[in-house]
Amino acid sequence: MNIVSFIVAIFILGIIVFVHELGHFVFAKLFKVPVYEFSIGMGKRIFSFIKNNTRYSLKIFPFGGSCAMVGEDIAGSGDFTDNLGIVNYDNNTVSYDGVVFDIDDVKKNNYSDIHPLKKMMICISGPLFNFILAIICSLIVVGLTGVNLAKVSSVPEDSPARIAEPYALEANDIINNVQFNGYNEKIIFSSDLQLFLFLHSDEIRENNYDLNIGFVRDNAEYRTVLKPSFSDGSMAKIGIYLSENVMPGNFAELIYYAFNQSLSYVKSAVLSLKYLFTGRFKLNDVSGPVGTVAVIGSSISSVPSMFNKMIVILMLTNLISTNLAVMNLIPIPALDGGRLIEALVELIIGRKIDNKIVSYINIATMTLLLLFMFLIFGVDIYKIFTGAFK
Repeated sequence: MNIVSFIVAIFILGIIVFVHELGHFVFAKLFKVPVYEFSIGMGKRIFSFIKNNTRYSLKIFPFGGSCAMVGEDIAGSGDFTDNLGIVNYDNNTVSYDGVVFDIDDVKKNNYSDIHPLKKMMICISGPLFNFILAIICSLIVVGLTGVNLAKVSSVPEDSPARIAEPYALEANDIINNVQFNGYNEKIIFSSDLQLFLFLHSDEIRENNYDLNIGFVRDNAEYRTVLKPSFSDGSMAKIGIYLSENVMPGNFAELIYYAFNQSLSYVKSAVLSLKYLFTGRFKLNDVSGPVGTVAVIGSSISSVPSMFNKMIVILMLTNLISTNLAVMNLIPIPALDGGRLIEALVELIIGRKIDNKIVSYINIATMTLLLLFMFLIFGVDIYKIFTGAFK
């Protein structure tokens, strides 16, 4: 990975974080919640300016960011900075490191005291903006390069698909569904089919299951049954070759493919979390910010033309932005998902949860998350020095 690719990778990660925090910022401003700092990065400021009662900062460590709202606990600031504000009773103002608000506005609109529905909107807006960014990237990529549908290009002799009953698969068939033992998976892209086979191959092999395949041929839908092969002892194979990229035929197809492409990334992120917590995926399979930058940089370096580099950048932005949104919606304290649950509880019980309790829980959780991130950081560094990131 060269220095240009590294800088581009850092920039991409910064854009994704910026969009996330921008979501929180836009809705905080919409609900008149005082925002004393909007920052990209963590740690010491290297550049900042104040405009419209908000300090905009670039910080030294290029990972993370924050939309620091008055009334939010210090874990929400992004780097545990707590600005209590200096009150000037002579002119009824409070200053947060040079950002000045009217005391009455602060009392009325601070994050802690606004309506729970407004809190929920602020919490969900960060992941929402990341989803929007992902879909925009997907629209551009699909519009320029098309998509890999699960469309059959050819079927080798004696393959499972050739001897399927009652219908053998043929060239130009489009697979849209796979079923076995209660699983019912919708298939759009070739990656959907490959992911399904990857996740369930062990179970299919150990129990000798057949696969029930749904497909479209000449605008009519059919189902057939086949027994996958395991010639190499690993992933189940149904014995087909898939077509190259297919361009969307109209604007409606473009929207459909782009939206579902991002949705497939959501599904992959959710499944990754599930298998990480259940132990199927190991810690070594996880990458943090350093690993993410390394993967982005290596991916950009490995493609030849500027057009292909742009496509790779957009695809990775789509993937990482989607993953960031999903990760932030995990319902644990200190993350957006946890704050969303907190606001929902306040809405249900009809009163605010004690600020000290919320603050202690969020600080403890954020501390654990940071310790986990340091662990992931160590794993990333190990991978870099051992050549895992090419």
